[in-house]
Amino acid sequence: MDFTTAWLTTNRTCNNRCQWCYALSTLNRNSSMPLDKAISLVDALYERNVKRIVLIGGEPTIYSHFIELISYIRSKGMRVSVATNGRRFSDLAFTKAVLNAGINGIDISIKGLSEEEYFINTSSYGLKEMLQGYQNLISLGFTPSVSYVFVNDDSENLDNLINFINSNSISLFSFQFVKPVLGSSSNENSFDLKDMGKFVGEIYKRMSKTSIKYCIEISFPLCLIDQTILEKLSEENRIINCCHVPRGSGINFDENFKIIPCNHFADYPFSDRPVDPFTPSSIEEIMKSDIVTRFRHLARSYPSLKCQSCNLWDQCGGGCFTRWLSLDPNDYIL
Repeated sequence: MDFTTAWLTTNRTCNNRCQWCYALSTLNRNSSMPLDKAISLVDALYERNVKRIVLIGGEPTIYSHFIELISYIRSKGMRVSVATNGRRFSDLAFTKAVLNAGINGIDISIKGLSEEEYFINTSSYGLKEMLQGYQNLISLGFTPSVSYVFVNDDSENLDNLINFINSNSISLFSFQFVKPVLGSSSNENSFDLKDMGKFVGEIYKRMSKTSIKYCIEISFPLCLIDQTILEKLSEENRIINCCHVPRGSGINFDENFKIIPCNHFADYPFSDRPVDPFTPSSIEEIMKSDIVTRFRHLARSYPSLKCQSCNLWDQCGGGCFTRWLSLDPNDYIL
């Protein structure tokens, strides 16, 4: 096993109900990792030379052992980060405790640009809390990254987003695109992949006029982006393709210690049998099983014959392979 990053789903509970959430169908599960088992899992991952752990959910900051788990991970010399809506960081004492525990990275996801939009998207009024949380972190000398998921082709909202970033002095930003969730129709109105490619050009044109440090997480074929713009984005190191599945560089655990392919397979573990954190060999048994081997082979496969001779393949990989479970790649890949 050569994975160096692990994602731990500490809990499924959340204080938001985002329409595009990869775990939307699981958020009513009142389930979380018992601390003793979570610590044993961290020990097992440490023994396998895992370098970084990402805490996810649900909303991990409402996990009852959030700070204790961060402290333990750091005590092993491993890096730890969190993907969060940022609302709990509006509590200054909580924010100080998290930073004192030694957290290395915090990514805050914007769910709306106004309280009204936030509520429409999440069924919660959380924008003020999120912004206060961001400012609390900045005031304590920690700069989190901030991200936003585009779920449709909305140039007007892009302008509003850039104004929002500037007006709130956000210095590290990530643009993301909605991805499919296995077994869910929540993203059925998402915009077309070809429009995503065009939209990257709109992002570049507008952001090139700002001084904001940003990146774009690409989860679709790079050939859909204007090649001149793609070259400029690559030269400026603004393109991120973060899928670990084809490379086998990461491992993802749900809150019941079952190994799932990635976050977007929240209800589809490799095995119904959870890993026993107290029996380290149970991780190897699942990761070396036929189903994992076949799955990763499929994830590494060319979605289209056109990809075989493409010089972008190593960087691109055909985009998020879950897209091709419902789309014909030959309708999109150029």
